[in-house]
This record gives sequence, structure tokens and C-alpha cells, in this order.
Amino acid sequence: MRCSYRRIPVICIPTIVIFALSVSVLIGAPASTSDNPDDRWSLRLDRLESGVQAQEAIRAVKRVQYTFGYYLESGLWADLAELFTVNAVGRFPKVTVQGKENLRNHFMARAERGSPGLSEGSLNVHCIMQPIVSLGLDGKTARGTWHEMAMLGKFGESASWQGGVYENEYVMEEGVWKIRQLSYFEQYRGTYDDWGHKAPSSWNIPYHFEAAHVGVTIPPAVLQAPLTGNSRMPDASRLARLEQRVGLLEDETQVQNLQHSYGYYMDRKMWDDVADLFSEEGVLEAGQRGVYVGKSRIRRALEVFYGPSPLRKGELFDHINLATVVTVASNGRNARARTRQLSMQGLNGKYAQWEVGTYENEFIKEGGVWKIKAVHYYPEMITDYDMGWARNAKPAPSASREFPPDRQPTQVYGIYPQIRSVALHYMNPVTGRSPQYPPGTLLPQHDTETLQGDTLNMPAAGDSSKMETRLAAVKRKLNAAIAVDAVENLNSAYGYYIDESAWDMMADTFASNGSKEITGAGVYVGRERIRKILNLRGPQGGRTPNFFTIHQLTQPVIHISEDGNSAKARLRLFQCGGNADGSSGSWIGGIYENTAVKENGEWKFGVQDLQHTFNASYRNGWARVGTVTRRNAEAGRQKTGREVPGGGIQQGLGGAASPLQFMHEFPPDRPIRSKQYTFPEIVDPAFHYVNPVTGRKPGLLLK
Repeated sequence: MRCSYRRIPVICIPTIVIFALSVSVLIGAPASTSDNPDDRWSLRLDRLESGVQAQEAIRAVKRVQYTFGYYLESGLWADLAELFTVNAVGRFPKVTVQGKENLRNHFMARAERGSPGLSEGSLNVHCIMQPIVSLGLDGKTARGTWHEMAMLGKFGESASWQGGVYENEYVMEEGVWKIRQLSYFEQYRGTYDDWGHKAPSSWNIPYHFEAAHVGVTIPPAVLQAPLTGNSRMPDASRLARLEQRVGLLEDETQVQNLQHSYGYYMDRKMWDDVADLFSEEGVLEAGQRGVYVGKSRIRRALEVFYGPSPLRKGELFDHINLATVVTVASNGRNARARTRQLSMQGLNGKYAQWEVGTYENEFIKEGGVWKIKAVHYYPEMITDYDMGWARNAKPAPSASREFPPDRQPTQVYGIYPQIRSVALHYMNPVTGRSPQYPPGTLLPQHDTETLQGDTLNMPAAGDSSKMETRLAAVKRKLNAAIAVDAVENLNSAYGYYIDESAWDMMADTFASNGSKEITGAGVYVGRERIRKILNLRGPQGGRTPNFFTIHQLTQPVIHISEDGNSAKARLRLFQCGGNADGSSGSWIGGIYENTAVKENGEWKFGVQDLQHTFNASYRNGWARVGTVTRRNAEAGRQKTGREVPGGGIQQGLGGAASPLQFMHEFPPDRPIRSKQYTFPEIVDPAFHYVNPVTGRKPGLLLK
């Protein structure tokens, strides 16, 4: 097995063996040749429980890392420290810190704080996304790779960006997952008033994953090994408990898909589809606009707030959902989700703005279908694109006079430059206690039922005569849950490889007959044809020193086929980059609609389908795209230099060859399906799925 590649150093996790075996076969394989039927059942359940525990570990690691981001940006320093082991190590660009108390002090000092919370006027947003999580061979350690984009500053004084990659190690101690080593590799930084981000000539990130095997989250050896020690619980009761645990994993995926679909429907002002996601008596509360009750009222409120459907020409209305943490009640009928939202809004020729906010949403399962029970959205910062958050802070929108709410806001509060963090619906994942919130924290008004995903009520044993059928169903659902995270790993890896111009590794993530779009050229079919075109097109020898791209993929909506051998995944492209000296840069957005297949027991790309939705230079933003100007809007505005045309990067690949240079020599197999870079024209991206509540079909449904 290869453990390193040219220009992209890799630290391998302990060797993962027997990759060629299917995960589903491993989970279902006979455990013993014993003639005692009871022994065979117990061992089969042991093995099944090993798989359930391993998949719960993958989800627990994600929860810990996303919680790290939420605690960091809210200044919950004591709870942040509890996420680490006692002797944890933090490796940062200029310093190494050992011990969780020293780490707490480090983060506080970096925020210039000596007490909980942040100082008034501070912005400390840490958007964590694009996970690749791999469980160790012992099942009690893990590694994780993550992108972070930070928006930092203080009103009236400063505004800046900082971005990089975390390569972390995790360990299970006393039944809970903690961070054992946090390693941060800075990729770029810059003040808001620069014309782009600044990046070093190289990053030298020791990624822990391998291209050929990134589509595996759990080593097969972990799934093969039964738990140590024999359970005294009757087999029927054990199976019932495992059914419930796997059911919660399935519910977690469905709730996340629902939340992320809400964001995608909002992007395109698909108000019918947004309203369809709510229960009949669902509730919408968006900041200080008040509370609206019922699907019809919610549908009308959205149109009043944001304008009618569809999007206008030149309108950008993107709602990027990040770091979603789902907690499903043990009854399997209620859930909550916390999501960070970064919004990019504007109208070409008129205005552009950033918005940062938090969702603390409630969900309910009705008739076996998850629906939104309540949206609680808390805007935290809104700023004009030209001015940035050091010089401009807009208030939260107030109640509509045209369409008054059913109730007043549940809480009255101000937003940036005031500091109003939003409490999390779940306890600290390490201590199990409520975080130590600073004064002024907003406490969402949720139902009183405790939602702790790791606390299960003991279910009834059920009908033992149907145990074989039930066992098969549990295995199928477990394999699907494992597949969801494996497919996310696969898609995340694509972004890291394009950042590194690691073309051979990227090709290794495709199935033997997979297909890939090459922007401006066409679609190439087959792993080796993909490898050839990538090397013909892209810069050689890794990332060029004077250019960089950060190809971030987030907001997954993933569906696994009934047979468990294929998957469809929708993800958002949120890309920045440009000249490494900060002289020019771009914002690029798009929607991936990819497929994945299980080949030799590992997940590989089937079809990669990207629709670029917009490209704007960092200097001018998305209100000055193409030939449009803002003459009508410039009068009376403070000059910032952004009104002067500046450079942007069309495809986001420094040193890439133009299609004319390679298409004649190596023509594509077929044309690209969707239009690319249409903005300010509006072309709605296709969906691979129907509305998850009503089954309403989108304008273009992919087969």
C-alpha cells in the first residue's frame, strides 16, 4: 500500500487490511462455526454491535469537531478545553501548546479575552466544513481533516480573513470522544480591504488519507471483530436495542438532508418547496420579524421578506449551510439541528452583502416522514460587501407591516456589533453538562424534552420469530449509514486534491468507468482517460507557488440506493483563491450533483456533475459582474476602490491549460450537461431528489 505521494505528504493511519472485501459482506459474515444456534446468534450480534459502535464513533467525532467551532466563536473557553484530553497537543503555525488548560489559555489570548464570551464589537466566526474522518484499527482512535474559513475583526477597527486545514487526532476515553491532537495549517489570510487573500508558496499539509482508499471510513478489520466480552442481555433484546441505535443514525441522516435541502430551496426562492418541508402547524421565526404559524402563512411570509419566485436576473441569494449537528430524541419522533449559515446576497448592479447567522431548528416525524416543526434563525452579522464588517453593520430586519406576524419575536435582541451568541440545543459532548454560557446568551425556547442522542430508553424485544428478517434490515440500514459518511469523505477528498493539483490522486478516487467534467471542454469517461486529461490540463508538480485555490465542498444531501451499492450526493461548491500575493482573487459558487458506486468494497466516484452558478472577482463582488456597473447606486456612497474593475479567476486553477490546448489532441467523450458560469443569467441547477416531504419534482430531476 502506498503511503505517500508527490507534492502532497501523507501520514497513513494504521494499515487497513482486506480492502477488497465488501463492508456489507463483512457485517453479515458468519461469526462462528459453532453448532450451538445460541452461540451463533450471540456472535452475529457482537459483530453487528461492533459495526454500530464504529459508525456512532464517526458521527461522534464530527459532533466534537463542529462543537469545537461553535464554542470557539462564542468564547466558551472552559467548555472548549473540555473537548480535549488532559495532555492534548495543539500545533499552530508559530507555536505548539500542550495540555487542555494551556490550550484554553491559548484560545483566550488569541481572542484577547480573560473571561467567558467575546468583547463587544468582536467578530470571531469559524466556519468548519469538508470533513474526512477515518476510524483507526483499534476502533478507539480516529483522524479527521477539515477546512476552516474564519471571519475575524472588531467593529470600527479591523476585518480580516484566515483559512486553513485541520489535521486532527481523536481518542475515545471513558466512553466519550475527545481531541488528542489538533494541528492547524494556515493556507491564506488577508485584511478585508485587500483585493484577495495572501497565501504562502506551499502548505505542506500531512493529510492522513489515501486517494485509493478515502471511500472507506471504517477499517474492515473493525467490522470483522466482535466486541470483547459477552452481553448478558437476551438476543432478542439486544437486537431491539441495535434496531433503535441504527434507526437513530438513519434519522440523523434524514434530518440533516432536510435541513440542507431547506438551504438549497431558499437559494432559488423555491417557496412552494420550502413551505412543503414544514408540518401543517410548523413555525417560522427569522430574527426580529416575528413568528409565523402554518404552511400557508410561512409561504406568504417568505415571499414578502425576500421577494417573489423565481430569482431575478443578476440576483445572488445563496444560503450556505455549515457544521450541522443533529440530535434525535430516543423516541425517534423529535429532533433538533444546529446549523451555521453564511449567506451571500445581492443584485448585480445594485448591492451585495454578507450575512452570518445560526439555526436552532426543531423537527418532527409524522407518518414516518421527517418535517420541520420550527425554524429559529438568528442573524448575527449583516454587512455591506464594499464596506466589510469593520465599517458597516446592518440591523436585523424588523416585523413586516405588509404582512404582520402571528406573534411577536420570542426574544428581542440586537446583532453585530453587539455580541449575542446563541445557546446550543445539546450538552457538551464530553462532559454531558450544559455549557457555561456568558451573560447575554440567547436561549432558544425549545420543548422541555431532553434530546441526548447517546441516552436510549430500553426498547421492547419484539417478535423473536422474525429475528432473521429484522437482523437483515438492521444490517442494510447500518451499511447505508456507513455509506453516507464514506461518500462524504470521497467528495471532500476531491476538493483537497484540486487544491493541491494532485491529479493522479484525484483520478484514483474514480471508479474504473467513472466520468468527470472538465470545465470548458467536456466529459471524460474512464479512470485512465480522466487521469490523462487532468495531467494534460492542470499544472504539474503540485500547486504553483504564486497561485492558490480553496475548493470547499459542503452542505451534503446524500441518498444511498436500496441495494447499498450506489449513491447520489448533492454538495455546494464554495470556492475562493487567486494570486498568492493577494493582488487578485475570486469567489466562485456552484452545485455538485455526483454519484458514487461501491467498487471492490470501496466507494468511488461514478458521475461528477458540476454546475458553476457564479464567478465574481474578490475586488468587485457579485454586484459588479460582467459589463454591469453600479452608477445608479454609487452616488453618495463612500469610495472603497471596489468600484474600480479588478481581476478574477474564471476557472480557479492557476497554470491550467485552456481547452484549445488539449481538446484537439484528446477530445472529450461527450459535452457537459449544464451551462457553466451563466451569472448574471439565472439557470437553476438540477436536483437528484424530489421534495423529501411531499415528493414534489424539481424543474429538472436527474435520473
